[in-house]
Amino acid sequence: MSLSMPSPLDIARREPANKVPIQVADHPEAQRDTIRRFAFFAYRGTDGLIGQEAGGRAWADALEALSSLAEPEEWIGGASSLVALPILDSYVRYTYQRLVMEDKIVTTADNEYAAFNTGLLTQYTEDIFALFQRNRHPSGQPWYFLRWATESDRDIMMHFPEAPQMTEYVTNAGDLVYDWRRDLKLNFEHILGDNIERFPPELAKAPHRARAAITAAIEVAIKRVRRNHKLVVPQWYPRLHDAGAQFLMPLDLTGDGKADLALVVSAVGDSYRGNTVLTLEMAYTNARLVARPDSEWLKPQAYPAGELDDVLVGG
Repeated sequence: MSLSMPSPLDIARREPANKVPIQVADHPEAQRDTIRRFAFFAYRGTDGLIGQEAGGRAWADALEALSSLAEPEEWIGGASSLVALPILDSYVRYTYQRLVMEDKIVTTADNEYAAFNTGLLTQYTEDIFALFQRNRHPSGQPWYFLRWATESDRDIMMHFPEAPQMTEYVTNAGDLVYDWRRDLKLNFEHILGDNIERFPPELAKAPHRARAAITAAIEVAIKRVRRNHKLVVPQWYPRLHDAGAQFLMPLDLTGDGKADLALVVSAVGDSYRGNTVLTLEMAYTNARLVARPDSEWLKPQAYPAGELDDVLVGG
């Protein structure tokens, strides 16, 4: 059976312009949640939930099922959140977004089934896929979520002889390692002008002190990364998806030996550009898309409740 890969435009064409998605029709959060506009996640409980409440529970149940199938990992983090598994929630939604960019959402030739590779493994190192069937509801999302399926799943083997491929965030191995010899220029106007509230309180009130602190913190970080290349962590940030190598550099702004913020760095020609600063919660979410961070300063942390959707789209 031959396979075809739809482009984002193809996916958009399948949805009527005036279509109202089932379950999540008017929910502002869901309107930004592209995977739930792509597929209907049915609530399979028996307690009679309907509408948005059923839609939210269905998505939460799907995440719980994926967490149970995948090898053990911390998906909750330390901050409170409206989502049961906030780190996994962001991981799945933005992995899907990246797969769409790469045209790796695979459909069968008869357009009856679709699937994508989650990038996660089971405890027995089998790839985990999201499996969908064409939605029969005329006014609903184009696809219906069936289940998370392993590479040995009968339906995956039968309908997808060439298994969907993982997303890729780098084009070569060198993009995973920060080159401390390159020049680094900072976008201070954006860092201090637009994101000063992310700095520790004593610096947020004094931009000039904040600038001096960030300059000193970078000098310390560069010294440390020369001795430990794992200190600067690769990441993916949607607004920079064409920027090549992207990294997160820890910034100890208060001198207590702990990272206060992460500097988002991207390659521009033969130099690096410091684009913005992220809180550690935001930084972990970005880094986890590329790989599970192996760094002492960046640990699993959920983004605070009510702000989850802005993690990967805020500058």
